[in-house]
Amino acid sequence: MDEQTAGAGTRPTSRLVVDVVRALRGWVVAAAGGVLLLGCYLGVSKETDVAFQLPYVVSGGFGGLALVLIGSALLVADRIDASQATQKRLASQIDDLHTLIIAAAANGAASGSPAEHTANHAAVTDADATVSGPTGQRY
Repeated sequence: MDEQTAGAGTRPTSRLVVDVVRALRGWVVAAAGGVLLLGCYLGVSKETDVAFQLPYVVSGGFGGLALVLIGSALLVADRIDASQATQKRLASQIDDLHTLIIAAAANGAASGSPAEHTANHAAVTDADATVSGPTGQRY
C-alpha cells in the first residue's frame, strides 16, 4: 500500500483510493486535451484567413493532441499496473494451492495403502470440503 505523510506519522492509503486517483488523473488530462482541441476548432472556424487560423492550430491543436495522448498513456499504464497486480495475486494463489496439493500427497503417501488413500479421497470429494491455505485463502 502507498503511504501518506500527515504531520507526525504515516498512514496507509487504501488501494481503491490509489486506483481511482490514477484513473481519474488520466481522464482529467485527456479531458483537458479535448477542451483545448474544442477551443482550437472554435477559434479556427471563426477565422477565414489561414494566417489567423495558424496560431489556433499551433497552440490549441498540438497542445490538445499532446494532452489527449498523455491522458491515454496514463490510462493504459493504469490498466497494465492493475493487470500485473492481478497476475501476482493469481500466482500467489497457485503457489498456495501447489503447497496444499504437495502436503495432501505427502499425507496420503504416509497414511498407508493406496486403497485407504482412495477411500479417504472419495470421502473428502463427496463431502465437498474446503481447504484453507497458509495465507487463509479457501479452496
